[in-house]
Amino acid sequence: MRIRTITVKMLWERCYLLIDKNKDAVIIDPGGDAEKILKVLDEEQVKLKAILITHGHFDHIGAVEDIKAKTGAEVIAHEEGEKYLREQAYNLSTDFGMDISIEADRYVTDKEQLRFNESELELEVIHVPGHTADSVAYYHRETDSLFSGDIIFKLGIGRTDFPGSDSSKLAQGIKNRIFSLPDQTTIHPGHGFKTMVEFERERNPYIT
Repeated sequence: MRIRTITVKMLWERCYLLIDKNKDAVIIDPGGDAEKILKVLDEEQVKLKAILITHGHFDHIGAVEDIKAKTGAEVIAHEEGEKYLREQAYNLSTDFGMDISIEADRYVTDKEQLRFNESELELEVIHVPGHTADSVAYYHRETDSLFSGDIIFKLGIGRTDFPGSDSSKLAQGIKNRIFSLPDQTTIHPGHGFKTMVEFERERNPYIT
């Protein structure tokens, strides 16, 4: 599996394109700059199978409709995400002068295994509420790669002052679910630089 990172304008959010050897692909959190993302898809000549959402804040879902319209890819979110995708009070879009209300094609649950045809893009859903009620990470076991959205960052964690946030749930979820992954797991966050589970377990000041 190859990972391509696309940084989009909405709060410098990190969007990830995962590509397998057959040129099948999934994209995680297309938060904005739809034309930029579509250009990358054309450059890579991939067949986009799915759009995965780590949580329903506007800066992670802003380009979902445009990407789906062009590719027909299935939109996947956690089962708690419906109100975030639909309601501006939860996805915070009106705070930034937007009006985002979208639907997922499929709502998934914790520990669900996602596999797209016979590709090597098999991902496990890891539900870690706290930043939002619907926050999930997607774990690719073969490469020890975790796509964490706004659950955890390098030396940081997601904010917990939004509708549906819960600081204690976030801390416990990181300890129990994220820090239980192998030490060498690379964390690809929704903002900022990538990091590793071992590093965060030992040094993240918000958890240690």
